[in-house]
Amino acid sequence: MENFIVDQNQVEQIEGMSSSYPYCMHERDLSDIMIPWHWHEELELGYIEKGTSKIITLNNSFEVHQGDGFFINSNVMDMKVNACPGTPVLEINHIFHPVFLGGHFKSIFETKYIAPVTANRSVSVYVIRRGRRTADQILNNLVRLHALQKQENTEFETRNLLSECWLLLIQELKDHAAGCSSVSVDMQNRFQSMIAFIHKNFDRKITAAQIADAAHISEREAVRIFQKNIGMSPVAYLLSYRLNESLKLLSGTEMNITEISYACGFSESAYFGKLFKKQYGMTPGEYRQRHRL
Repeated sequence: MENFIVDQNQVEQIEGMSSSYPYCMHERDLSDIMIPWHWHEELELGYIEKGTSKIITLNNSFEVHQGDGFFINSNVMDMKVNACPGTPVLEINHIFHPVFLGGHFKSIFETKYIAPVTANRSVSVYVIRRGRRTADQILNNLVRLHALQKQENTEFETRNLLSECWLLLIQELKDHAAGCSSVSVDMQNRFQSMIAFIHKNFDRKITAAQIADAAHISEREAVRIFQKNIGMSPVAYLLSYRLNESLKLLSGTEMNITEISYACGFSESAYFGKLFKKQYGMTPGEYRQRHRL
């Protein structure tokens, strides 16, 4: 899984994305690892090749089954998890900046076809279900797009095929998308500030008060916002994020268990092991044996 890097505005920087070619494809194994809370200008259009994933936003959640697809709008705050823990999940995700299809600012492509979707905050996530003609066309194109990325010199073909997907998506949203309740901008900004602080400082000793200070609010208000939006406290999310980060170090590095526990912000390796087994049903060492790259 790719690393999550945020800029000075706390916006995620997409691995593999460049200004000269603002598109990339990610193949993500979500069997054990969650995609933590994140947000970015880029749009996501993908499908689940194996298993079932769950996309969680600040006011909703969406299950995406094998063979179904999904669209995630620009600057939507979301996280992804395995909807059926213990089973394999593989996501194929095409990520692209609106400029990839819209061209220059205020072009007819941007104003007529892109902006009406990205500006529609009632469409945060849309699940593309198999069985409808337009949906099936989108899904077939996404599979073709996946295969195309294994070839060379396919930039123009990629943009053309993705443009076709976009036109079909516009029709699909028009015919079937149901609006969702909007989230307060103030609420989202505060939540984003706290999440960004946790992601940046998870490897250090941080307190609930420091997390709340990142959004310039009280601890009580911070707890209220976390409970309302994700059903857990700031500290509980911090611990889950630390455990999730430890999975990558266990499977992808030679660091020993104690080193990994410290690198992920745990002051004692025994405490890390206890939380890890409670979360994943196995010890860190057992996980490493099963998932060693």
